[in-house]
This record gives sequence, C-alpha cells and structure tokens, in this order.
Amino acid sequence: MSATVSVVIPVHNGAGTIVAAIDSAVRQTRRPLEIIVVDDASTDSTRSVVDALVGASEVPIRLLATPVNGGPGVARNVGWDAATGDLVAFLDADDVWHPQKLEIQVPVMESAPGIVMSAHDRTVGTRPDWIRIEHERVSWRDHGFRDFLVRNRCATPSVIVRRTIDERFNPDLRRAEDYFLWMSIARSHGPVRYADSPLVHCANPKYGGGGLSGDLGAMYRSEISAMRLLAANGRLPWPMLPVVVTWSTIKFVVRTVDHLVLRDRLQTVSESR
Repeated sequence: MSATVSVVIPVHNGAGTIVAAIDSAVRQTRRPLEIIVVDDASTDSTRSVVDALVGASEVPIRLLATPVNGGPGVARNVGWDAATGDLVAFLDADDVWHPQKLEIQVPVMESAPGIVMSAHDRTVGTRPDWIRIEHERVSWRDHGFRDFLVRNRCATPSVIVRRTIDERFNPDLRRAEDYFLWMSIARSHGPVRYADSPLVHCANPKYGGGGLSGDLGAMYRSEISAMRLLAANGRLPWPMLPVVVTWSTIKFVVRTVDHLVLRDRLQTVSESR
C-alpha cells in the first residue's frame, strides 16, 4: 500500500525564500498529500505570500500560525500534529528539495515498516542544477544511536518520519532540538536509514552559517543540554555523559578554529580584489 506524505515547513520572516521551498515540494515526481506551512509569528509578508499560493497550488497547502515565535522545533511540532499523511517530511523555508526526493526516499520506508526515520545527504553553497538519479545508484546504510553520539548525521530538511511515533521536537531547545530528536528516535526505535545521495540543497552549512545554527557557542551549549536530557530521560547511561560532553567540547573547539580560519581566508580574498 502506498504511503502518503505530509510536508511540514516552518517559517519565520521567510517571504523571500518560501515560494521556492514550496515549489520544490509541489514539483516532486511523487507528489505529497499536503503541504503544511507553519508561520512562526513572522513580522514580514510571509503569510500573504503563502496565502497567494494556497488556491493556485496543485498540492493542497494549509497555512497554520503560532501566536508567538517559539522557534523551528515548536513550529514543526504544530505541523506534525496537524498532519494527516502516513509520513511527515520536513523542509525548511530557505531550502529546496531535489525533484525525486520523495520518489527515492519514501519506497525505502514502505518496504521496511520497522524503519521509523530516514534521511539523506545534502548540498550547500551554490544551488545545483538537479540531474536525474537512478534508484539503483542510491546507496543506503543505517545509523544507530552510537553513530549519532559522534555527530548529528541528518539535516532536518532531509528527514522523513512516521507520523504516529510519540517523539517530538523538544520545545525547550531552540537549537540542537533536531539533534536531540534524532538521538531519541534512534535510541527508542532503532537505526535511521540514510542515503549518501544529496536530495536537498540547504542554505546554511553544517555549522557556522546564518540563522540559529550560526552561533557556535549557543549550538555547543544546546548540544550539551541535549546530551544531559538524554541521560535524564534514561536514553544515555550516566557514565557515558562525561565522555560525550568531552567529545562535544572537542568538536566545538575544532569548529570554532575552522570557522575563524575560513572567515580570515574569505576576508583576505575579498581585500585582494
């Protein structure tokens, strides 16, 4: 039986990018059941831009709104709870999907009912010209809970989950809320199925970019908070907590140095022109 897909797009002041994001969902070779846009208390023209698309879209678009800005995790939860599809696929308002994303990713979850979450690689930087992908050339592997303790393996706009699982984005985490959720899912339900093929283009790099993820210090503190929550919830043995906290600290130092070096290089190139 074919699985239906609800697309959830949180947005805050994304009037300039939301159309491209929605269009990439509408133009899927395997069309979703619905697109749920959750306006997280935008102060620009986001709502009117989305309203203009609602009646003209080939895929039903539902526009929901939060009364106050709660962050992307809260907005995603609102869309997730309102979804009616068998699967929920997340997309951010400044990112775009490969046209075959759902065509390639959904059958993997249809053929393996025990898999409750799947994801894939991404591209960043200059938006690519998408080329057709043959299914047999897509390589899939599993990431377990311990793999996620090493690092976050999944970009949120690459993720599809089964709608009926109990886990949700933690509303108390404005950063690393996705990382906490992936670890919780992997711990409770088993490995996450992952494809090396980049089926989404993301506006921000893995770290050090714009938006909430750009503040490396805040991201580090949120990651530590997520690890402590895992331990408090019984998903991470307490003796392992110092180990993963130390590893997160090492990652933070490396990322900070890497970000500063890259910034200096870009500044040098700019000044030499």
